Amino acid sequence: MSGPTIPISSITIPSMVILGSFLFCAKGIVVKLMFAEGLTPSGVMALRMLTATPVFMIMLALRWKNISKISRKDWGLMALLSFAGYFLCSLLNMTGLQYVSVGLERVILFSYPSIVLAGSILFQGARPSGKMYAACGLSWVGLTLIIREEISFAGDASLILLGSSLVLLSAIIYAGYILVAKPVIQRIGVPLYTGITMVFCAITILSYFSVNDGNFRSLFSSNIVIGYGAAIGIFGTVIPLLMLSYALSRINTSSYAIISSIGPVATILIATIYVGKMPEGLQLLGVLLSVAGGLLATKQGRPPKPKLQPAKA
Repeated sequence: MSGPTIPISSITIPSMVILGSFLFCAKGIVVKLMFAEGLTPSGVMALRMLTATPVFMIMLALRWKNISKISRKDWGLMALLSFAGYFLCSLLNMTGLQYVSVGLERVILFSYPSIVLAGSILFQGARPSGKMYAACGLSWVGLTLIIREEISFAGDASLILLGSSLVLLSAIIYAGYILVAKPVIQRIGVPLYTGITMVFCAITILSYFSVNDGNFRSLFSSNIVIGYGAAIGIFGTVIPLLMLSYALSRINTSSYAIISSIGPVATILIATIYVGKMPEGLQLLGVLLSVAGGLLATKQGRPPKPKLQPAKA
């Protein structure tokens, strides 16, 4: 049976979404620091999973007796969600971070709520309002301005566009993950779902690193690298995953997407403080437009009702 849906006005669930989203978003800053220490994207992913997987294995062991109740369909869905929602999204995002700033990466990912809402329109029969079209338009115009300014500062348009495209593709895939994962999490439960999918993900990532790089010694080259790995594994993976998975099982996908868009905004501010330079001119206008689009989406009120008949209780 699925758990009861907690009203969006409840402070606990929205707070979990905001904090979990912020922790997920803030990991981009740590990833940049790990790149500076000489790690590759696959190396960052491998060290992240090496520090996080023991926790997920403990969670899985505590729910071991419930594994036999999982259907073959849900096993297949969890394998797919693990590969697409965790491994592929992480690979695309971290590869893209090699070519763009943390601020630009966050603004691009800030667009994923509109992607989730678009998916609910296409696949769940929801009807968008004029306000929702305006919100999406603001977000995408702002994103275009930011990418344009980033290119003018960096000077290498091809690399900026490559990095932006990779991060955007990651956002699109993650939006699809949000739409598909909710019913699976509700059927299986947060601890068991998270444990299984992340163990799947760890196997995939470590296998990829073995083939693509294979230098496991580089993951432990210094105490600083190990410290970054522990930080991104626990505070950038375990804690936000549990928070967001639980929240997603309790509220609808549109509300989840809109609330979690606050996380990237906070991370943009932290990133600008870290770099020591606030956005100016068209770049600042682009950030404001993107943020305005996300905030306008929050004024949508209740999520649009699908055309399909609601399921009987």
